[in-house]
This record gives sequence, C-alpha cells and structure tokens, in this order.
Amino acid sequence: MNKIKKNKIYRNIYELEINFDQKDKSKNIKENFIFNGRSVSAICFNRKIKVFYFIRQFRPNYFFNNTKTYPLEIVAGGIKKKETSRQAVLREIHEELGVQALSVKKIDSLIIAPDCLEEITDIYLAEVPVIKKFKIINTEEGEYIDILPLKKNDILKLIDSKKTQNIVTKFALLKIRELKL
Repeated sequence: MNKIKKNKIYRNIYELEINFDQKDKSKNIKENFIFNGRSVSAICFNRKIKVFYFIRQFRPNYFFNNTKTYPLEIVAGGIKKKETSRQAVLREIHEELGVQALSVKKIDSLIIAPDCLEEITDIYLAEVPVIKKFKIINTEEGEYIDILPLKKNDILKLIDSKKTQNIVTKFALLKIRELKL
C-alpha cells in the first residue's frame, strides 16, 4: 500500500482512496469510512441486591428496520473534548441511569468494526446505587431510555438464547458470566 487519500464527505464521514502497489500491479479502491473516535461503555451493577443494569433506547436503525423489541445495551457514549475516559464514563452513567457511580474500573478496550467504523471503546465495570427510576428522558442528548435490572441467572439465560445483541453488549454479557460478584 503506497498511498491513502482521505476526503471528508460530512462531519466524521470520509471517502478513502487507497492505492495498492505490488510489483507490476496497481489497484485503486474507494471506500467510505466513519471515524467516531473514542467512546466508553459500562457494565453497571449493584452489589447489595446483585443486579446488573441494562438499558433499551430508541435507535433510528431499530426503528427503520421495524425491530419490535429494541436489544439490550449497556451504558455507553462518546468522550467529549478535554474529557478523560474516566470522566466520560461517570458522565454517561449519570445521563443514562440517573445515578452517580460508586466506583468504576476499566477492564478492557475494544475496536468496533475496524473496516468501516473506526471507534475504540473503553469498557468499565461500575458499581452503582440501587436504581428506583426506570425511565430516563434526556432531551438534550435525544435519549429515551428504559432501564432494566437483571440478575445474573437472567443474563446467563439471555446468553444461551443467542438473541441478537450489539457487539459491546454481547461482550458485556460474556464478561458478566465470568464475574464473581
């Protein structure tokens, strides 16, 4: 590969012109690429009542694909300018669960779909207080969230059901299976 040219199409969407040179052959390809940057995700739990908190929220792709039940998600969001990963996860927990985290610990990082969507998400394990309000409407962020408390046995059944999940939530479910909480 000799050359990559990046042309901005819109906000964080680019068209890449990639030139591959090998001996006597040369090939040019064009590919669209979305750079989302860095994000955070949190597996949230309450140790006292042994519950993990998941969310379901409106997503345009679920709506336009007529998804009847939106898949479970974990708390997640982008890292703002001048914000650390830790600050972002604390903010996202507050925005999406309506509580202040008691503790957070980074446990991993994932690259999301590296061929077309460049995003790296830091995964945290977060202990949170007992949640009593199970609907969050955050009009500033355009988020309409239902909070779902699940026991570990429910999560194990969900893993066995092989229901479609986004990759970060699937990772979280499998990670929860390993946790000794």
